[in-house]
Amino acid sequence: MSLNTRHNVTLTEGQIGIILCSLEKYFKGVKDTKEVDTIFNILEGSVDKYYDKIEKAKKKQPDMEW
Repeated sequence: MSLNTRHNVTLTEGQIGIILCSLEKYFKGVKDTKEVDTIFNILEGSVDKYYDKIEKAKKKQPDMEW
């Protein structure tokens, strides 16, 4: 196994938020954060994809007319 082996991990949105905030605080002012930026984008992207999926599903719902 190498350090580049991908793993699927289930995290809550709150847990992802804690990780993102921690990364931001810890690496604030650090110049070379290419690897951290990649991790940040993956985590933030997974939350964005979830909400995009929810938004698309809502648009498919019929309008309720009472």
